[in-house]
Amino acid sequence: MTRKQSGLGRAELIWTAAILTIVVVLIVNTLRSEVARAKERMCLDSLAYLSAQIHIGLEQLELYQAEQLSEYYHGSGNHLSLNGVGAVNDLSEVLLDDIQIPQDPWGNAFVLHKVKQGKNTEFWLISGGENGLYPAQPFTPASLAKRVYLPFVSTNN
Repeated sequence: MTRKQSGLGRAELIWTAAILTIVVVLIVNTLRSEVARAKERMCLDSLAYLSAQIHIGLEQLELYQAEQLSEYYHGSGNHLSLNGVGAVNDLSEVLLDDIQIPQDPWGNAFVLHKVKQGKNTEFWLISGGENGLYPAQPFTPASLAKRVYLPFVSTNN
């Protein structure tokens, strides 16, 4: 008479553990890449929010000319390494009082940078990204940077 087997044998347990391990590794790798993409998306959303708030703040403070603004403004968080930079102002100086300044998802400060290119002056809001390094110029949206436009002043009275 044969005895009825109950439960799993050793070989079956080993195969089950191996398959579960492979599934867990695949899930963890997928989650890591999704978390990295989510942080980048959150950073881009914060850049869009802050650039709009800076534009509104500049309009309310009647700062219409590039000459009225300093070269750098820092938000809260870990400051980016800005080589050879003198004074850095607080980003709250160009925002309305009730605006909260977020950090980027990696805990770094956002920086508003005045960039002179020939006769033109542009303003860029930048993030150091995961490594916290100042992105190379010219800035692009791919470098976790967003251009900030000065308010338009109508000359018609």
